Amino acid sequence: MVVAVFNKQHGFTLITVLILTSMASLVVLSSLRENIVQERLSGNFQKKLNSRLLAEKGVFEQAKLLQQTLNREGVLAVDDLINKTNLASGTGIIASDATFSATLTKNPDGELEIASLGQRFEGDAQSNLVARFGIQGAKGSSVFTNAMVGCKGVNLSGSGSIDSYDSSQGTYEETKSDDGDVSTIAGDSDVVLSGHSPIRGDVKASGVIYLNGSSPIIGNIHSNTGVYISPGSGLRVDGNVYTRGYYKHRGGRISGVVRANGDATMQWSTYIDNTQGETLDIMYGGTGDFKDTYNNQQDGVHYSNSKFNINPNVEPVTVADPTAPDYDPSNPDTNCDPLILPEKMTDIMAGITGYDSISVGPTQLFKFNTEQGFHSNGGSQIIVPTLADVFLFDKKIQNQSNGSHSKEYVFALDGLKMTSDGKMEVSGGDVILLIDGDFSMEGDTTLTIKKDSSLTVLLTGKVNIGAGAKVITEQEGLTTSGHPSLSFYSSFNGVNGVQFSGAANLYAAIYAPLTTVKLSGSGELFGSVRGAVITSSGGSGAHYDAGLLKVQNGGKPSTPARIVFLGWSYKTPPQSEPSPAQ
Repeated sequence: MVVAVFNKQHGFTLITVLILTSMASLVVLSSLRENIVQERLSGNFQKKLNSRLLAEKGVFEQAKLLQQTLNREGVLAVDDLINKTNLASGTGIIASDATFSATLTKNPDGELEIASLGQRFEGDAQSNLVARFGIQGAKGSSVFTNAMVGCKGVNLSGSGSIDSYDSSQGTYEETKSDDGDVSTIAGDSDVVLSGHSPIRGDVKASGVIYLNGSSPIIGNIHSNTGVYISPGSGLRVDGNVYTRGYYKHRGGRISGVVRANGDATMQWSTYIDNTQGETLDIMYGGTGDFKDTYNNQQDGVHYSNSKFNINPNVEPVTVADPTAPDYDPSNPDTNCDPLILPEKMTDIMAGITGYDSISVGPTQLFKFNTEQGFHSNGGSQIIVPTLADVFLFDKKIQNQSNGSHSKEYVFALDGLKMTSDGKMEVSGGDVILLIDGDFSMEGDTTLTIKKDSSLTVLLTGKVNIGAGAKVITEQEGLTTSGHPSLSFYSSFNGVNGVQFSGAANLYAAIYAPLTTVKLSGSGELFGSVRGAVITSSGGSGAHYDAGLLKVQNGGKPSTPARIVFLGWSYKTPPQSEPSPAQ
């Protein structure tokens, strides 16, 4: 008989199963916890993503409102654009608790900043974005595009400098820059620089560019016919030289490169520095004559080598050519008189039935506002304006003492003459003078234009601001209504139609495309000047106000003004203080 013997396990299997079950439970619980964490992270990420997208929507919506303001009002200063633009706010399409709101400010660099707050779930998820935007002015809307435009020639023989600044951003000292461009438009018209008139800007000529004396150019030069650089030393052009004709270099240095479709001649002690490291210092399509064997070479290869004798096919300077298929008579770069001023003057004067004559003499003070002109001292004459349609105010309406009107208030005169110590004052908005004759300031006369006011002078005769005359503009640049504080539009087509010989500085936008503009004396011109021929002598310099690009007086812009994205600003927008309830 076999007896079965069983070993007692004492519950070991049960313990093992319990241990394995516990371990499995721990794995399951850990997995559940991980899933919960992942779910919460995903939810938070989704909330944050929603708020981020809402913040971006706020930026885009605010940019749209800015563009709408530009389309409606034209180019404005940053502060004015901010004041005239509504703030964007609203809800997203995903839920009613998905909201965005934006604010507008100007940063220290003068740029627009849009700060947008996006929120979801009653503010449980928030995102802040700050975007920087700039204003790109409308091209072709202003006739004041350069420091000097001499349609048939520019002759600078004095010692005054030419540069630029932007009155909409600050004073001359705060904003001066190298955009004081000089150009000619009519075919084969020259730019002649003699004496010491440094130009901080580009020079373009439909004819020859002559660099005589010691006048340096801080910028590029571009000519259709040729470039002549006189004997001398030092820096002559701090930039590149482009010409479709000849290049004759007799002394000094070029910091950039030279590109000439025609012949190239370089005398002793002439240098092309090529500071930007272009492949070739010089390229020329004609014959080459290079005297200086040591300096007229690149990497040991003389400029007479065939590697430099290559036609660079320099693009032409744009000239006034009505027969060209793409000719645009309203483009200030292709037409000397894009406003067609004589025709416009005829239209304005057609509705004028009578003209007054004003003479301001010793101890007299004559005041203008948009409602009347009158002697406040030393006289009793009172004149009132007439209504006329002035094209310069089609896009930017006249700021008038008693509100707006469908037409402009215009003072029609057959002449305005100031002598001795006579004074004239302009206030109360945008004053318009229509003069079928001359505007003259002689002796120790003073014209004062008060802040937030402007004087626009349209005339058929001459403008003469004498040696002792003073023009005081309390606010340089554009007024809040968008017009230059002082501007002259002359349809005179004789000689010396505009003369400024004062010792005091003058701010003015001068448009006289059919006559010679003569600047002399020691006074500085701030603004812009366009004439048939421009001559400058003495110490008279010119400082181009880039703020005049915002003037809308040249008809329909070729490209409209627009808001331009500049980048993100990586900072947190300032938060408002929470209320006691919060």
